[in-house]
Amino acid sequence: MNKKTLIIAIIALVIIVGGVLFFSPAQPESQQKEALTIEQDLTPIELSPEEQQALQDEGIEPLSSEEDMKAKDLQNVRFSDEIDDIEADLIETDLSGLDVELELIEDDLSGF
Repeated sequence: MNKKTLIIAIIALVIIVGGVLFFSPAQPESQQKEALTIEQDLTPIELSPEEQQALQDEGIEPLSSEEDMKAKDLQNVRFSDEIDDIEADLIETDLSGLDVELELIEDDLSGF
């Protein structure tokens, strides 16, 4: 093997190893979570006392802060797209009580 071939092989090896290290994801990041957002500018609307009373007259109660926190928890997912991390997100997702909410929505819509 001559000197030129050896230099080319070493350069190719360095480029390949550098590319693999550059494009491979970092392991600790896969366990971190990020918040999913639909829109960045979603802010709650402040209702006047008359509007709040009208909603209560219709039987519509405002969301409690606990329910709001549950909704925010559903938006926290892991960065990684690995199967194990997706499965862990699915296992941690609490959808209990979802059927009750759907029934209430159906009841409200059937009144129209």
